[in-house]
Amino acid sequence: MFNWGEYLDPQTIIDFEEQNGIEVKQVLFSSNELAITKIKSDDKYDLAILSEYAIDKLIQDELIEGINSEKLEKSNNYNWQYNDQYKEFKEKLPKRFSNYAVPYFWGKVVLIYNKQKINKEEITKESFKILDKPNLKIALCNNPRDGLMVGLKATGGTIEKPTEKELENAKKWLLKLKEKNPNVAFINDQLIDRMSQKGKEYYDVVVAYSGDANFLKEKNDNLEVLDPKEGTNVWVDSLVMPKNSCKELAYKFINFLREKNNYQKNLAYIKYDSPYKDKNNKIKINENDQIYKYDEANQKLINTYWNDVIAYPSKKDYWLFGFSGLILIGLIIAFFMKKRKVFESQY
Repeated sequence: MFNWGEYLDPQTIIDFEEQNGIEVKQVLFSSNELAITKIKSDDKYDLAILSEYAIDKLIQDELIEGINSEKLEKSNNYNWQYNDQYKEFKEKLPKRFSNYAVPYFWGKVVLIYNKQKINKEEITKESFKILDKPNLKIALCNNPRDGLMVGLKATGGTIEKPTEKELENAKKWLLKLKEKNPNVAFINDQLIDRMSQKGKEYYDVVVAYSGDANFLKEKNDNLEVLDPKEGTNVWVDSLVMPKNSCKELAYKFINFLREKNNYQKNLAYIKYDSPYKDKNNKIKINENDQIYKYDEANQKLINTYWNDVIAYPSKKDYWLFGFSGLILIGLIIAFFMKKRKVFESQY
């Protein structure tokens, strides 16, 4: 099982193993880009949970199997019809998508902020641009797509298929952010640990995934969630079978996850939203929200610009470089002074 971290209730896996006498081995990844690379390699997975643009890329490369809908068990006590919001979103996906993927959960990128440091009126007005304030401790998603998305939205760019000029503007905006603010972090799995304890929050505002944000809001009442007014990235994560997977086991696990109690258990555990009717349908899709569409040339450019952003030294880095340089100079001077004393003592 190839999966994001904290994306299945551990008890669900234990129950499946006990009922079927099958051991589930999870291999975790931190970004769709890394997952694509691993699936392209010789690594073998029976089932994976990926976002729609990664799935589309793997469909193009013929690296995942089609879904046989007849092998998906129909539950009498569960409504597997899509809700109206997801139906509208589904129209933006490639038509072939449904032939290869079983939607699991969906969500969007949001802002989560500390109400003790930022008032609601200010962040509602500023939205993503509040990240530009150098006095705030901020954290962004540490992956190319959602990292650059913030720069794109802050500079009026588009997510679906940004132009090279729009990506360049997004990169420049993020570089200036690092220049001005020594308290910029790029994080993934560290978010929960760093923001869940009331009064000990690492950051004032964080760009986060909606499920993580909802979880943190329940854990820490200092925190509030905001839908960015500029619009944001909406995604759906789905179950897919990589080529050469054990299909019998894959369908068995998919059907187990789709049983009513198991699906509800996972909904409660990860706090994301369901694309199906009568489930956890809290997500609100706004008119400015967009879906990222995979494009080979664009993706290379996104990766290049993102690497530039990550490699660019922040204001804090410049201070550390300067301090380290002074220490090095001091050590060199001390070394030569010692050598000189040894030389003088010999003569």
